[in-house]
Amino acid sequence: MSKLRVGMVVDPWDLPFNGTVVSARRFVEALSDDISFSIFMTPSRDAPLPAQAVLFDKLSIPGVNHIIDRMQAPVAKPNRTTLDEAMASLDVLHVQYPFFLAYGAIRAARRAGVPVISSFHVQPENILKNLKLNFAPLVPVLYKLFVKAFYNAADHVVVPSQFAADLLASHGTERPITVISNGITPRFLKGQPIDNPVDGPPFFLLSVGRLAAEKQHDLIIDAIAKSKHRSHCHLRLVGFGPEKQRLERLAKTKGVQADIGPCSDDELLALYERCDLFIQASTVELEGMSALEAMAMACPVLLNHSNTSALHELPALPDAFFSDKDSSELTHRVDHFLDSASERSRHSAHNSAAALGRAHERSAKQLLDLYHRVAKAPMTYPPVQAG
Repeated sequence: MSKLRVGMVVDPWDLPFNGTVVSARRFVEALSDDISFSIFMTPSRDAPLPAQAVLFDKLSIPGVNHIIDRMQAPVAKPNRTTLDEAMASLDVLHVQYPFFLAYGAIRAARRAGVPVISSFHVQPENILKNLKLNFAPLVPVLYKLFVKAFYNAADHVVVPSQFAADLLASHGTERPITVISNGITPRFLKGQPIDNPVDGPPFFLLSVGRLAAEKQHDLIIDAIAKSKHRSHCHLRLVGFGPEKQRLERLAKTKGVQADIGPCSDDELLALYERCDLFIQASTVELEGMSALEAMAMACPVLLNHSNTSALHELPALPDAFFSDKDSSELTHRVDHFLDSASERSRHSAHNSAAALGRAHERSAKQLLDLYHRVAKAPMTYPPVQAG
């Protein structure tokens, strides 16, 4: 029996510094025995290309290029001929990265009669914050555009959380929506609960996520700066993004010992194992992959309870959540955890057990089943003639 052929649109495939790319790579690796993937991408560095890469030029957008470059999030320029040729060999198109290439790919899929799955990874709030456009009326406008161009134009939509499903539905998505967690890979599902945590300092605090405004790393730094344990805390912010230098200056000004920057998966695993307390302060999060990994690695966690984020859906204990209205509340929660080894142990044991329900193997099976169902189902949109 021949493998199902799936085209996956992930413009920055070879720059795995954000959750979308990390998630897409993990699913491709997990399903490689069952699915023949073609990766629609724009090459960005001297890195090995995937076996079935479909390459596109990088799109240049005057006035925005510097932001795209700092975020390490290149956008590909669609080419109709290349897209039409690629569609001829596909059974399903899966859009992971909803920009110009995705729009062109969906139109090409319609011409070829190829069914489309669109995943929801990018919130308009992310885009506006990174463009420094804090103008609330633009949010529903962007949602309307995204829903029309990518989600209602698909045969099926995949989201990583019920929060994300409700969000898309509230903005007019009418296509079927399936919740599939990004999942926790086996290497992160082996955390041992902290039975005998160290009673006192030093304390190692960790946060993982793109170094961008919506992650609110400055809130974490401010909270630690006001902590009674500040002089005994070392903060590690893992990520890549345009805020790195500003955050380094802020930490220095506030007297917070901090290391800021990216790391490898092996290094990240070691950081989770050292972690006394993991903090996620994001205002925009469709699931919270790094927080899930931290929980699986038996880290005590503190998570921002925001109505624009799915973090509140994670299976942490109720007292693991804080409000980001004032860094003083986070300071209070940090001090509470660092004061009590038994409290950290209680959360550690709960988190490692609760995270088992989000195993990546289960998510991969769900996605594989969806690929086959969508490939066999009557198309939402009939093929259209070229024109």
